This record gives sequence, structure tokens and C-alpha cells, in this order.
Amino acid sequence: MQALDGITVLDLARGYPPAHSTMYLGDFGARVIKVDPPGGSRMDKTLGIDPQDERFAALNRMNRNKDTIVINMQSEEGLSVFYRLVKQADVLVEGFRPGVMKRLRADYDTLKGINPRLIYCAASGYGSDGPYAQIPGHDPCFLGITGALSMCGPRDGAPYAPSNYVADMAGAAMHGLTGILIALLARERTGRGQFVDISYADGTLSLMDFDTSSFLNTGVVPRRGETSVTGAMVWGNIYQCKDGEYFVIACGEPHFWENLCRAIGREDLLPYHGAPPQEQEKGIAELSKVFLTKARDEWWQLLKDKNTCVAPVYNISEALNDPQLLHRRMVLEVQHPTLDGMKQIGFPIKLSDTPAQIRNLGRVAGSDTPKIMAELGYSPEDIQRLRQEGAIG
Repeated sequence: MQALDGITVLDLARGYPPAHSTMYLGDFGARVIKVDPPGGSRMDKTLGIDPQDERFAALNRMNRNKDTIVINMQSEEGLSVFYRLVKQADVLVEGFRPGVMKRLRADYDTLKGINPRLIYCAASGYGSDGPYAQIPGHDPCFLGITGALSMCGPRDGAPYAPSNYVADMAGAAMHGLTGILIALLARERTGRGQFVDISYADGTLSLMDFDTSSFLNTGVVPRRGETSVTGAMVWGNIYQCKDGEYFVIACGEPHFWENLCRAIGREDLLPYHGAPPQEQEKGIAELSKVFLTKARDEWWQLLKDKNTCVAPVYNISEALNDPQLLHRRMVLEVQHPTLDGMKQIGFPIKLSDTPAQIRNLGRVAGSDTPKIMAELGYSPEDIQRLRQEGAIG
């Protein structure tokens, strides 16, 4: 048994963030049906992705635990097939700009008439309404407009976007997943579905509690390189080591800072934890000299068991071979019927009784069309005819 057994999700994501939400639903047992367009999505074409590339489909983590049907929703017959799917679905997730699904006659107001219990999650850059609703964007745009980008980078340099797609994967995907699960719980009480409106920008802003709360209560605009987590403090900084690699410390609590100073034999640096900003530069300069005396991994071996908040700055290869992450099964080897060497990132949410699992890797678009159509009551002759007419693929 899995936590979401019996839940059916229609995935019209067309992009990674909402597909990330549906991936997690599938990981925990929901049946996720990707509704793919004929010939691949616009994103596929932009990135040069062949929707019939078996290896790419399998390697793409967002495709795992999903069935796939190709439907031409711009045809009457295709739309009729889609409506049959909607009747049986619990959740629909789409990632189009506001208005697109209405033009396709597949918006929430239309679909709730077909299935009043449907939970409809729309993830868009700026949400379903407001002056920016029709403005397109990608992750850096949402970081920019929410002020998050202004806090990333060196004090005297240009801002730069972090590579882990904070707006996409945390701002949109995680909030989308949370909204869907809340709506499923609410449906148990009300018997009704509802519209879940997710904005990448809203989600990103909500992740900035420290900076936004500070400004709202003091009126002082925080600036990159001048806050406790952006390099202004000796106890919260990134230091270069003897081998040219880097080491990060985050000793916000006095006892962690004390443990660090004692471990490196520099108790004279203890007063810098509470020193005023103008004194922090001196402490940073002193600690910089200390870290240049050993290689990064030497510092890690020395400090990891000293009850202090430190870590090496790894590259991706090093991170994916770290013993802690491997112990937590965050890198999985997965079996595939025809392909070898399949590895994927594992499950960050670990449930003791109903854990996540990979039931299948991603398949090429339309692989499950015949099976799904049969489940919907279509005969083999109907399926062949609809394929010939271009309604399905």
C-alpha cells in the first residue's frame, strides 16, 4: 500500500515545475497520466528533445511513475477522449499561461461541470490574475521580481541566480504539491474539488521570510553581502582552502561558533560572534588565513565531529558520491526493461509505513495510449479510427 493509492492525476504540465509536483504524487502511489500533445510540447521542440527518445524519457526523473497518452485537444474527438479522462480523475495539473486552457475548453469552470470533485491545479508565472498574469517568464525572472535575485552574489558584484531553480522547484513545484494535498484533504470533508492557483512569484516571495520580515518591520532594505547569511559575518561565510576548494561555515548560535574556534585553536576569535558589522571584516580576514592552511577535505575530517555547523563545498560529482547521501538512498539504481545504467535521484520524503517507490521509469509519449483508451471503454476499432483521424497518438 502507498499513501496515494486510488488517486488519479492528469498531468498537463508541459514544464518541469508542475511535472515535479506530479512526480511526487506518483512516487507515493497516485496513478499519473501524462496527457501529451502530438509531436511533443513546445518546450520539447525548443530544447531539441525527441518525444520518442526512449533513453531521454527514462532518464528524465519527472517522467517516472507516469503513464502517457497522446491526445490532440484541438480536435473534437480528442477533446471528447480528454473529457472521459476528466470524469475519472481526482486531480489535474497544468502549467499553461492563464487563458490557454479556456481556449481549449478545458479550464476549471468547464471541467468542474464534468467532475465536481476535480482538484484543478494551475501553475503559472504570476498567477491566474493581476497585471502580470499574461507576462511570460522563467526562474530567474521570478527571482528578480521578488527581490530574491538581489540577495544572491557578492556585495560589490552583479547578482546571479542559484542553479537549483528556487522559483521553479520550491516556489512553484513544492507549493503546488502542498496545495493539491491540502485540497484532497478538504475534499474528504466537503465532497467538492477546487481550483488551486499557484504562482511561481508568490511561492518565491513566501520563501524569503528573513529578508521580507526585516524590511516590513524596520523599513531598511537588506542588501546582498550585508546580511548574516550572505557573507557579512565571520561566523557565516565561505572560505577558500589551501587546495583552492571552498568550505562553508554557518555558526549562528554562539555555542557552535565556540566549538569551531576551539577546534581550530583560535579562541581569540570568539568575540567576533557578537561584534558590530564594522569589526566583522577583521574577523573574516583572520579566519580566511586559517582556512588557507589546510585542504578542504582535511578541514572536513577535522571539524565534522566537533558539534559545529560546517560543510565542504562539493561539486555535483562529489555530492552524488557522499556517504551520507548514499546511505539515505538519494541516488538510486533503477531497472529498465531495455536500457542499462539507469540512475536517478531518490526520495527526499521518507515515510515509515507508506514509502515512495519507483514503479516504472518514464516512457515515450503515447506508450500507454491503447491501454488507457481501452480502460475508457473504447474498442480496438475506435482506437484505430481515432489514431487515423489524428485525435490520439
